[in-house]
Amino acid sequence: MRGENHRTPLEKIQLGASEELVLHQQGYTFDSVPDQGETVYLRDNSNVSTGGDSFDMTDEFSEDYKQLAVQVAQTLGATICGVDIIIPDIAAPASAVDAYGIIEANFNPMMHMHCYPYRGKGRRLTMDILRLLYPDFVK
Repeated sequence: MRGENHRTPLEKIQLGASEELVLHQQGYTFDSVPDQGETVYLRDNSNVSTGGDSFDMTDEFSEDYKQLAVQVAQTLGATICGVDIIIPDIAAPASAVDAYGIIEANFNPMMHMHCYPYRGKGRRLTMDILRLLYPDFVK
């Protein structure tokens, strides 16, 4: 399921200059073998586009966070929009002070990452989008 240049559902882990630098900062090279149980990072961030895995957490969040994402999209005037939100404690309600931070809104969201999550339920969002755009043709 992993390939390159977004031609497969998941990307291969990148091994370029950025990853080499992060390894070097931890005292490792691409040829290093870490001790059993040791965690070694390849990047300072984790993106699906660079080989990271997605975790579907939809069913674990309360409706107030889902409504927050909808409100963000509506405020931006977007019919289709991905909203990236950092939520340190999913038990805290969205109304709590500092409960979340909105990172960005994607007007061209990468929907295929939701089909094959590493953990959680796969969701075919594309069918929902097609139904929204073409209600008379897609059932």
